[in-house]
Amino acid sequence: MKTKNILFLSTILFGLTSITSCKKNDTGGKASLHVMVYNGSSAINASTLYVKFDEHHQPTDPTNNYDLKIQGEAYDNHVHVEDLRMGEYYLYAIGYDSITKKTVAGGVATSINWSERKEMKSVDLVLHSH
Repeated sequence: MKTKNILFLSTILFGLTSITSCKKNDTGGKASLHVMVYNGSSAINASTLYVKFDEHHQPTDPTNNYDLKIQGEAYDNHVHVEDLRMGEYYLYAIGYDSITKKTVAGGVATSINWSERKEMKSVDLVLHSH
């Protein structure tokens, strides 16, 4: 009888753990980020965006230590990061400022909360001379 009770309780605990745990900081969700890339007030088109999951500080080497890399469009200063789950993300971008004729780079931390898990969130990413 004790063995059946222990097995029953183990099954219930495993089921509750499976239900209450949810995947975070990853793709496969319904949220998205609309990242607008600037250098001061200049729009930076065709930037390369590096996304690090489960991070709220810039990684040591963000162009090699990333989970997702997205190339922006040639005539747009925004990059869409789609199919995200709730969690913490660090966004780092590199681009070329055609006005100053310089490469610019920078990053920003953002998070997707439970209430935003099915929405598009706008994020401004301001770059600096590199």
